[in-house]
Amino acid sequence: MRFHVCGAGSIGCLLGWNIRRVLAKDDALSMIVRPFQLRQIPYPRSPSITLRTNTGGSRVIGGFEVEAMAPTSITSKDLAFTEAIRGLTPHSTHISHPPYGYIQSLFLTTKATQAEDAIGSLVVGGRISPATTIVLLTNGMGVYDRLVRTFFRDSETRPHFILATNTHGAVRKEMFNVLHTASGHIHYAVMADPLRRDQGLLTIPDAYATSVMSSHPPDPDSDHNPFYSLHRTIQLLDILSPRLNVTHEPIAHLHHRLFLKLVVNCCVNPLTALNDCLNGDLLRDPEALKTIQEICEEAATILQKQTERHDEDATSGAGLEELSTMFPTTGLAEETTEERDARLAGVVNRLPFRPVPAARDLEAEVFRVVKLTSRNTSSMLQDVRNGKRTEIEFINGALTALGREYGVHTPCNDALANMVRQIEVSSRSMK
Repeated sequence: MRFHVCGAGSIGCLLGWNIRRVLAKDDALSMIVRPFQLRQIPYPRSPSITLRTNTGGSRVIGGFEVEAMAPTSITSKDLAFTEAIRGLTPHSTHISHPPYGYIQSLFLTTKATQAEDAIGSLVVGGRISPATTIVLLTNGMGVYDRLVRTFFRDSETRPHFILATNTHGAVRKEMFNVLHTASGHIHYAVMADPLRRDQGLLTIPDAYATSVMSSHPPDPDSDHNPFYSLHRTIQLLDILSPRLNVTHEPIAHLHHRLFLKLVVNCCVNPLTALNDCLNGDLLRDPEALKTIQEICEEAATILQKQTERHDEDATSGAGLEELSTMFPTTGLAEETTEERDARLAGVVNRLPFRPVPAARDLEAEVFRVVKLTSRNTSSMLQDVRNGKRTEIEFINGALTALGREYGVHTPCNDALANMVRQIEVSSRSMK
């Protein structure tokens, strides 16, 4: 089976290196990059990834292929696409050319702002099928929602999704050359099939990783086993666990983890970008500390309203009609509240916190992360310095959207987001 990693940034290279390290001899790896990045790969040598550590160690691994992502549209910035394709060595055996065929397992590690374009190019190219498994390793919240609403509204043809969050630290120095700055964890959860075509596996989310193996042993003939790629992807994640600290957990637990990370990012990313400072510098800035407190208060109010709405809907059955198109229930057996939560989770972000954390709890989490990453430069600050598009819409923008959904005003968060948008426009205009 062939595994694909889309995105050759720091996390994509870190993941690709480790995947190639543990692959069985009959499996293969392809790294999907933007066409202009092909020029950054030294030919005629085979492509390889160099992984370095803070201790000075360095290891190189090859034996994978590189594929060019077909752009959904060509902008003035991307005119180099055609030149890069024309400039490829015709006889190179390490570059895959269209048509590529279906992708079985895809790890999406692009920035959140690039996720729609990346998946869109693969959908338009006919590379995503209902049997494909997509692992989302993007930052912020809302990427899954957008992908489903834009490309996969039909439940019967939707690919399998695994949501994941990463805390490993890594910096890409150049193409396929990454420094692993800090060891962290990868937590993931399997999104339940809205049609429950695999009911025996999806009714107990926290037992998924083990039951999927024993109940449905992988069948290489994926035409007859639409869950084959899902099985194999879970197996790969399990094999990666000793190297990258990969852990499976129920979707509700991952949702909580993602929200906590969102609150941290809503505070740290914009404040460091606006003040042009390291994460730890925020602890010595009275204005920054006041802003963190206010954002945590707004987030805590959202969580409280979210839980109240969830309890009301569970009692009255409200909210199901608006989801009937995306999550049809016709023909499904009577389901428990837990099963319903698992089926609807992700798109509407309605899984409640139990118990609901107070603002001081969220604030404590922000300070914990800031202390652990005190010498780090946030990704948003790096984007501003480099004149790149930030992920503000998937971070502070996502919190604003949740506040709007539950009738909670978020003035501090909104003001911070608007200031970042302003400096983003300014920094990009100078590049």
